[in-house]
Amino acid sequence: MKSFKLNPIVLILINILAPSLYIFINGTYLQPVLAVFCGAMLLLLGYYRRFVIYLILYAVLYGLYYGCLYLGMQFIALFFLVFTQSFPCFMLASILISRYSSAQLLSALEDLHLPRILVVAATITLKYIPTFSREFRYIKESMRLRGIAFTIRRPIASFRYFVAPQLFRCAALAEEVTAAGMVKGIDAPIRRSSYYEQRFRITDVLVILIFTLGVAGAAIWARR
Repeated sequence: MKSFKLNPIVLILINILAPSLYIFINGTYLQPVLAVFCGAMLLLLGYYRRFVIYLILYAVLYGLYYGCLYLGMQFIALFFLVFTQSFPCFMLASILISRYSSAQLLSALEDLHLPRILVVAATITLKYIPTFSREFRYIKESMRLRGIAFTIRRPIASFRYFVAPQLFRCAALAEEVTAAGMVKGIDAPIRRSSYYEQRFRITDVLVILIFTLGVAGAAIWARR
């Protein structure tokens, strides 16, 4: 449903708030609510294939969790449980990364009146993830041309061959991003105007309301 419009501030605030709720609400009750909510957001925004992939991964993680519990490996089971509880945040972050440009995210974050350094750092971090994936493919292709296999059977050697070029690329990309930001006036002391002025719509209010009702329901459910 590509016509469905959503202010990125809504996703950013929910993604910041969702992990903190585990402090106050039992994860057994909160996690299904967050998973259903984030899955519904993927469907509403038209990411049907991604929804199926995340659903399969979610089921696999839960299977690994219960399998480790059955085998008595509580420590490893706890790792999978924490990763599963963080999965809804990954789902929302994937929407932010793929659906909104850097300019849209920067404009949305500036509306929250956050410090400029934090705004720039968050924007660059979100947009570097797809860049990292692209650079990873380039490095794998370079390794293949040189006859170096990236395999889990030799994790230390493969990691070494991967990390060195990735660090050099990170340094080069950091310089490029800094130069691009300076050209766009990112260090200006005044508030930047933006082509992507984000306004709250009725859909944004409804999404926040549904999220709030779901969290409230999980809290009441946990106290029963």
